Amino acid sequence: MTRLTHERVAEIRAGQYAYRTAEQLDRDVRDLLAERDQLLAEAAQRGKDTSVVGAGESTPAPAPHRAARAELRFGVHGTIPLLGPTVRDLEPDYYGHHYRQIGGWLPDTWTGELPRGTEHLEWAHVPGLVMPCDINVQVSTSPTRDGSRYLTVEWRRERPRTAAPQHGGLRRPA
Repeated sequence: MTRLTHERVAEIRAGQYAYRTAEQLDRDVRDLLAERDQLLAEAAQRGKDTSVVGAGESTPAPAPHRAARAELRFGVHGTIPLLGPTVRDLEPDYYGHHYRQIGGWLPDTWTGELPRGTEHLEWAHVPGLVMPCDINVQVSTSPTRDGSRYLTVEWRRERPRTAAPQHGGLRRPA
């Protein structure tokens, strides 16, 4: 299958193309849906990749990545299980820093002390994603009316540094 060009997608979205027949419209809609399905399949395959992107960098999360269970291990509080966790990339802040967040429900039977504020995350296990380890994170817990507790953990993502341009050395003026 050939993908639609960026120009054609922009043209379709902007409505700059006048359809003379229903078949033309059906063809473009069918092509867009086929391309969407292919992109979703590629994203799902990438989510299963366990290779490390860069030093200390986790794999990109499909927006948002969901799993049935996850485990977080904190330096002081030990291992905390999460039910129905969601991993998502947050919008950049005012300074352009990128953050990622994992959130999930604490089991009703879990009675340990909850981390809060700045904590040290030793590791996180979310099926389908490679998560960072040994980083400082921000932790908060939100109670709901029915007594459930939702735990969120945020951390700043480091972007891979680009290699500095190589210079041949300094020249002496002639």
